[in-house]
Amino acid sequence: MNMYKKSFVLYVGFVILLTACGNDLSMEPADNNEKIDLTKISNETLISQQPSNKAKDLLRKHDEIITVKAVNTDETMLIAIEIEHMKRLELAKIQKQYQKEMKKQFKDLDVELSTDKKIIIELNKLEKQIINAEIQNKELKKKLKQIVKLSKEQT
Repeated sequence: MNMYKKSFVLYVGFVILLTACGNDLSMEPADNNEKIDLTKISNETLISQQPSNKAKDLLRKHDEIITVKAVNTDETMLIAIEIEHMKRLELAKIQKQYQKEMKKQFKDLDVELSTDKKIIIELNKLEKQIINAEIQNKELKKKLKQIVKLSKEQT
């Protein structure tokens, strides 16, 4: 009987182990892009960032995008996206596709889209300045123009 007890305990332990290690899909997030780095910006004293926020919402629906940063003036919008590592081989195609999509969506703005990490960092700094009201409209336009120039130099 001692042999049967050991076998039973071993069997039950094995079943518990398999059950605990199983993939429970119900525990995974419903939206695959909940982990996307995205900050909605708002500051009533500056130029409305509504177009940038809308662009972020549109781009976050794409699974391969892990970071979206965007800032706009009344004339220009600069968007920077980071693509997941496994899709980096298709980077040029993806950038061209999203650039076209954003230009079509925001016909009244001069839209630039970048996948450069430096541009992401610069836009992140600028977003923080807008949120914290550390920048004025004139300075915002000047900084965004500089970052757009930098993004064109990178390509």
